[in-house]
Amino acid sequence: MSRSKGKVCSIENCETESVRSLSIEKAGEALNSAGLSYKVARRRNRIYLCAEHYKKIKKYLKKAQKEERLRQTRGRPF
Repeated sequence: MSRSKGKVCSIENCETESVRSLSIEKAGEALNSAGLSYKVARRRNRIYLCAEHYKKIKKYLKKAQKEERLRQTRGRPF
C-alpha cells in the first residue's frame, strides 16, 4: 500500500511523489537549516515532501521540537 499524497514534492527540482505534508510554519525553518528551497503551491500553508527530503529534514524538525519542549518547561516551578 502506497503512502502517496497524490501530490509532487515541493522541493525545487524534485518531481517525486510526496509521502508527507507539513505546514510551512512548522517545516520552513527546518528546510532553511537543511539548505533546501521549496516551491509555494496553491495551498500556501502546506508543503509536500517525498521520502528522501522528509528524511533529510526530520533531524532538524526533531531538534526544533526538543528546543521548544525545553523552552516551555523552563518557567514551570517544581
